[in-house]
Order: sequence, then structure tokens, then C-alpha cells
Amino acid sequence: MKWDDAPPREDNSGAQLERVLVFARHGGRMPVNDMTCWVGDETRYTCPTQTFYGFTNSPSGGRSPGFTRVRGKEGALKGGSCVLGQLVDSGVQMHIDNGKQLGAAYKAALGLDDIPSEPEVMFRSTDVPRVYQSAEAFAMGMFPEIVNENPSNLRIIIPDSQRDTMTPSATVCPRLNKALEEFYESPEAKERVERANFERAFIGFVTGRSKDFSTSDPKDMVNIYASLYDCMTAHVCPTVPSEPKNVPLGLGTSSPLFKRVEEDALFWMNNRYGLSEELRKFAYGPLIGDVLEDLSIPERRLSVYLGHDTGPANSLADTLQLTWMDSGNVCAKTWPPFATTMVMELYSDNQARFIYNGRVASVEAIEECRGKSLCNYESLYEYLETVVPNEFECKGIPEIEHGNFRA
Repeated sequence: MKWDDAPPREDNSGAQLERVLVFARHGGRMPVNDMTCWVGDETRYTCPTQTFYGFTNSPSGGRSPGFTRVRGKEGALKGGSCVLGQLVDSGVQMHIDNGKQLGAAYKAALGLDDIPSEPEVMFRSTDVPRVYQSAEAFAMGMFPEIVNENPSNLRIIIPDSQRDTMTPSATVCPRLNKALEEFYESPEAKERVERANFERAFIGFVTGRSKDFSTSDPKDMVNIYASLYDCMTAHVCPTVPSEPKNVPLGLGTSSPLFKRVEEDALFWMNNRYGLSEELRKFAYGPLIGDVLEDLSIPERRLSVYLGHDTGPANSLADTLQLTWMDSGNVCAKTWPPFATTMVMELYSDNQARFIYNGRVASVEAIEECRGKSLCNYESLYEYLETVVPNEFECKGIPEIEHGNFRA
């Protein structure tokens, strides 16, 4: 799988490319849930790619050997070698290809060295192996000589998971939970659940999991739809090494129900955050604040953010209402496939351009940018600032604790 090369700017302005930000999803992977997809599922998985672990710059031991991870006999997935959520070889290749493609497009234009280093180049990942391994594969593609470099000379930002802003998080912005609770109680959420009652009953029947799909609680929808969609794609996706690729009758890729499950999973997983200004601010605002801080570093030329289907690309695409210019389809309304890559280009004439999976996208959230391939950078920056919550907005006004007065 390879995205189209980004087309040149249409206006032939002669402006110089000054900076590029990349927001991407990890490559192809194993299923992430330890669950029975459907009664009678006999699919087995094969993973020749393995991972290793070690440490560097230790005052006591310096650099460790790299131990290859072996699953042992207690794995959740059938087949004997794969672990839940593991990056597979096709996923490695996806991001090697992404790195090569973007390296050819941007490396010389940005004046980047053969070995990336701060502050010119920044890599950031969530603290999940498949994600930082995807970042490593991307770096291998864009900077081939990196494989010969000592790890102690290379840096990647991986925040603590409880403080990471790359995906919507109530531990980062606690008031997100309250906003979601209000949404779950809304007529819109309840009506959407009710409209799909028959659909869920049929899914429960064909999967043999009627009890799981009998719920009508909006809070349950994200888990039942996202996990089912994960099961379905793990079975039918050619980039996931699984055999046999059988799914229950009615859930195949050519069936209308497959598309309905995808749409519902996308809505409950991602699109719910874009339904109100408050939800956008609490879900996407913390990451956008980090991006604006990144943009304030004058020496920075390339920033690479590697994450998940829930962010970072979705956080920007949904906030800005990015829309493909060739089709008019809203980017955030399509499930981001493995190795999705959204690029933000910044030019010397104060213009910004977005490329989502190789296709130019317009910024529909800003009136002056609608229907255009370019957006004024200052207007873009000012709009993004409005989405960033302050501490009180995220955490609420702290309660004053009164101590005991003793004479």
C-alpha cells in the first residue's frame, strides 16, 4: 500500500517550503482485543517480525544487549507466535515506504541531514510498541543511514501514557468525561442507538454473541462496534497475516452491513468528539496546544507524530474539517487505514497546505480557506488557538481546602 505523491502547489508562487509536520497512524497490526470475535472462529495468525528490548546510557551498565521477545505459551491469539496489537511485517513496510516517499519529497527541500537530530527534527510516539516501532520504520525509510547510528544518539519523545495528548484522554483533560456523559444522555446519542437496534440484533445472531449486542446503552457502543470492526478487519485485511480469512455470513466486505459497522465504529470511536465545541476542546485541544508549542520552535524543520486511528491525525483533521478537494468527502468521516499519513506543509509566503493520504485537503473550518488548497498560516494558527483549553477548562476550578484552625 502506497499513497499518491503530493502534487505541486497550483499557484506556481515560487514560495519556499520551510517546515513539514507529519501526523500518522501506526502500520498494520494484530488484533488488539483478547476476545471471541464470533462463535466458531478458527483464524490463526503468523508473525515472523519480532521485537527486542533494552536500555542505553545507564551509569551502571551503559548499553544493554537487545533481547528478542518470545511470546511463550500463554498468548491470546491462535497461531503460536503473535501478541495482541503487534506490528506485523506489512506494517513495517508501510512506514518504510512512507519514510522513503516523504524523504524524496521533503528531505532536500528542508535541508535535512542524513541523521536526524533535535531541534531540526522531532519524532514523537505514544508509549505503545507498534507505534514507536512504526516511527522507527518511518525513520529508516526517510533517513536510511540511521540504522548504523548508536541508539544513544537518537531521540524520540514518548510521554507517560497518563499524560499523553496524542489521543483524547480524560486523564489529561478530566472534564472530557463529563462532556461525554452529557452526550450519552442526549437525544442524538439515544436516537442513533435506537436506529441500529435491528442491526445489532442481527450481528448478535450471526456472531453467536446475542447477549453482547443486546445492549441499548450509548456508553457501550464504542466497545461493541470498535472491537467488532477490529475483528472483521483482522480477518479480511490482506495486510494482516491471518488464515483462514472467513467472517460470518452477512459481515463480508461486500455486504452493506460491513460498511454500517465501519460507520458506527468510526462515529462512536472518533466522530463523537467533533459534535460540539466543548467536546472538541477537551478531546483535541491538548494535542493542538502541543502542536502550537512545537510550531514556536524556530529551528524545527520536520515534526513526526506517530499514533493511532484516534489521533493524532484525526484530532487535526476533525478540528479543521479537512475535506478532500478531489471528492468533497470529509477526511474525518473515513476510517483512517493503517499507516494513514497527514502532512502539514508551511511555506515562506505564510501559506499552509494539508495532504491527507496523498490528496490535497481544504480547511473548511476557516471561512477564508474553504474550497482552497492553501490556507493563511496566521488564520490557521489563530483558529487552532481557540480550541486549546486552559487548565481550569480541562480540570475545573479546584476546590479550596480549609485547614483546621488551632489557637
